[in-house]
Amino acid sequence: MPTIAQAQAKLGGRATAGLGMSKGVFVPKEDMPLALQLVAEYVKEFESRVATELDRVGRVDTGDLASSIRFETTETRNGIIIEVFVNDYYKFIDSGVRGVGRNNKNTTSPYRFRTLNPSQSHVSAIRKWIARNGIKARATDVKKYGAVGRENRQPQDKSLAYIIARSIKSKGLIRTGFWTDSIQETFKDFDVKMSQALGIDIRVNLENMVKEIKTKR
Repeated sequence: MPTIAQAQAKLGGRATAGLGMSKGVFVPKEDMPLALQLVAEYVKEFESRVATELDRVGRVDTGDLASSIRFETTETRNGIIIEVFVNDYYKFIDSGVRGVGRNNKNTTSPYRFRTLNPSQSHVSAIRKWIARNGIKARATDVKKYGAVGRENRQPQDKSLAYIIARSIKSKGLIRTGFWTDSIQETFKDFDVKMSQALGIDIRVNLENMVKEIKTKR
């Protein structure tokens, strides 16, 4: 993470874009160009880390999740509120989801599947994933992995999608921590550096005020 001097040297404008937390981060206002520059640098670092983590844990498919992350700043009378926005399903990839079968792989997530049978939207999403990845469903696969009932009469790719969806709901999704861990790692020294930046901004602001007063005399 950059030093105060590096942030000041690299960035000259306001921080834009956003992070997707339920609560915004409040930065006190004291005419603070350096503080905003520091925020912009942290945002840049966070977005890069999240994208890297998603790729590392093998959760990049369409790229929609990484591209959905944006930060927004709102200037108020007393300071600036920094908010993060991201597609809602990020929390399921981050924390994982508890399965409903005996072979559940996740016991810690606050989220869980409620039924074993997948919805049509779930099957449809996996069917698209199968097509994007060029996976060929074979009748022997469908028979081997146990599609039952009317699913055996469906197109093979739909039957395979049903089997995969059912397996996911049974086993659950493991935690990746791509979001939570990235926040903790990126912003671990944020408070200290922000305090330093605000101190510099306040000092510069006071010095400018003194100069202005002397000029008017």
